Amino acid sequence: MTDQTDKFEPPAPAPSKRLAARRQAFLEAARVVFEDKGFAAATIDEVIALSGGSRQTLYTLFGDKQGLFEALVTGTCQSIFHGMTPEKLAPQEPEAALTGFGARYLGIITSPAALSLNRLMVAEAPRIPDIAERYWTLGPGRSRAFLAEFFRRQGSAGKLRIDDAETAADHFLEMLSGTIRFKCLIGVRKPPDAAEIEAIVAKAVRQFLEGAEPRRVVAGQAIRQPCAVPGGSAARD
Repeated sequence: MTDQTDKFEPPAPAPSKRLAARRQAFLEAARVVFEDKGFAAATIDEVIALSGGSRQTLYTLFGDKQGLFEALVTGTCQSIFHGMTPEKLAPQEPEAALTGFGARYLGIITSPAALSLNRLMVAEAPRIPDIAERYWTLGPGRSRAFLAEFFRRQGSAGKLRIDDAETAADHFLEMLSGTIRFKCLIGVRKPPDAAEIEAIVAKAVRQFLEGAEPRRVVAGQAIRQPCAVPGGSAARD
């Protein structure tokens, strides 16, 4: 899927509690089996044996092994967007919205489950390119599309100066993850705790808004118009 066709779509309605519990058991088992064997070598029988569920229920919920993998990616992505839509974020001031999104995003992508899924994808992508395409569409591509739509709305409202929403989304996501995600992926550091995430996000948001806040021209010079911070006061330079 190309960048031009990336679209943000809200999550599907949640299943019943009993079915949700069975579904989660399958997903946890699939994650373990995929990590141990790799996607190509893993089998449905191994997932069923580890989860204790039935073959009929698994096929009803996921269809096949690829459906299991896609559900793992989708579940991770939905945990980032839970309760969030571009429409809900649009009325918020940019700093508040980006801070809330950024903290959740960085916490999820550096979590053990997400890191494990990322390692699995890197290992399997050369052999199974269609799975790599689905991973991008359901995971990183969806985050990018969500943020790009938010930036388009903020630009239309005059709250941010955004020329290219997709590029702006790329830049902000990279500012959040920086080198921390890669270090976590290769195991040279532990995932950041809540305090470190808060500090990283605050710096990324402030630096991003320095370049994206609207300007007003005074005596031939462009002057920043600070965005409001939570609580209604203007952001300090």
